[in-house]
Amino acid sequence: MSRPNILLITTDEQHRSTLSCYDPVYPCMPFLDKFTSRCDVYENAYTVSPVCLPARCSIMTGLYPHNSGSISNIFGASLSRKLNNIFTELKKEGYFTSLHGKCHFIPVPYPATRPDCTLEYEHFINYYKSLGMDVLDLQDDKNNSLWYFDDYSKSIAGEKLKKYRYEAHQNKSNKGFFDFPLEANLHPDVWTADKAVERIRNSDPDVPNFIWTSFSGPHYPVDTPAEYVEKIDKDKIKPRIYDPNEWNDDSKFHYRGYHGPGTTEGSGPCEGGAQKNYSEDYWEEWRQRYLANLTLIDDNIKRIIEEAEAKFGENLFIIVTTDHGEMMGNHSLWGKNGSLFQDVLRIPLLIHRPGQTESKKITETVSSLDLFPTILSAAGVIDIRADGEPIDRIVSNGGRDHIISECDFRTAVVKNGYKLEINRAGLNGRTFREFYDLNKDPHEFRNEYGNPEYKTIINELTEIIKSEPDLVETIFRTPDGAEYWADLGNGPGLSRNGLSKKDDDYDPDSVI
Repeated sequence: MSRPNILLITTDEQHRSTLSCYDPVYPCMPFLDKFTSRCDVYENAYTVSPVCLPARCSIMTGLYPHNSGSISNIFGASLSRKLNNIFTELKKEGYFTSLHGKCHFIPVPYPATRPDCTLEYEHFINYYKSLGMDVLDLQDDKNNSLWYFDDYSKSIAGEKLKKYRYEAHQNKSNKGFFDFPLEANLHPDVWTADKAVERIRNSDPDVPNFIWTSFSGPHYPVDTPAEYVEKIDKDKIKPRIYDPNEWNDDSKFHYRGYHGPGTTEGSGPCEGGAQKNYSEDYWEEWRQRYLANLTLIDDNIKRIIEEAEAKFGENLFIIVTTDHGEMMGNHSLWGKNGSLFQDVLRIPLLIHRPGQTESKKITETVSSLDLFPTILSAAGVIDIRADGEPIDRIVSNGGRDHIISECDFRTAVVKNGYKLEINRAGLNGRTFREFYDLNKDPHEFRNEYGNPEYKTIINELTEIIKSEPDLVETIFRTPDGAEYWADLGNGPGLSRNGLSKKDDDYDPDSVI
């Protein structure tokens, strides 16, 4: 068989329990639930980063964020054009490459955004195209498409864009969710699928294709069309996982998220920035709408895969995953910023290989860091230089010894059912250290960092962090914002790891 056509399908901020193969909170994705019958289902897949940009840049390069320099949604480095990425490497192998939907390979200039107008984005579009893809249809996040003119917002420019922007960014009744105010076929996740289907139909079957469909849902704002919300029976959704007594402990980073002022995006819309002020009715409606957005996405994944199978037959290698998870009301939080809970770090991962007709459950631990080398390996590339490894090799060797998941000011290390978290509250804030025995406390209610019983394993996990010097810098250095903004869009504008070398006010040994 010739080199396979490769479909990479990613969602944004999807909790793994939204698929029935992972102890489902509610069966909201019937097509993918059926599709798992002919996939490898990875039961212990982790994201390399709990936020969008670092996670996506690692998928692009197979590098840890502290090695690529792309460590943050807000500051640090855009993905360097000097690095080998998934498009440049596949093009060397004769692949025609495309991306449809969200990129987010460069920090968004959030300070420039306005709720009442949409700004130019051409320099971003040109930068993305310079990364090597043959075709780009850009819908660069629901919020971004309202702040900046990407391909999607151009397609609805005028009164429709104003109406959508009002509901998302100006209507004070928006508490993180609202009914999509336009026809359902104009929803950004439908638009993204339309572009992917168009590319499949127009593709040359004699040339191997790499098609990345990058949905921006179910990332907030949860903007599901009303007809999809009605498909979810909220009375049948499993209850949230939470313990209000958890937040009597101020050693936990999200003590502020619960009591206010907030630590995740979900704190913004609630009174006092305290997510404890959300009612149970609110949580039920938010979760219903979040799940309904995934039902919409599922309908569109069905369109893409069926179109690809009609075009390419069995010569298809398909990966379905997400960049990171979502709290989804567990621990009485929604969002992900600063969240190193398993809800955010563990992700769904399905892989369908050419001609595969049966399901296989893979229990070995893998990382989204391994997606880049896995895709290149499927394309026949042998010499792959990356921090990740092809998943088949990882699994045959018994899985990853440990997981590192990181972004600006925070990291988690997971090994043998134990997790160490180091989470810094902003540029100059307190550093929170948390340790969880996931074997005894799988929902991470009790911070055992100060418990002498765990001293040995805490030291072992700490040494894993300290063995990566640039990872230590990622946690404890502060960025030079002026230096970053001056070089926006031109590749890494700071040091190799995306942080200013001017600030020496940290001690690597202070990790413990």
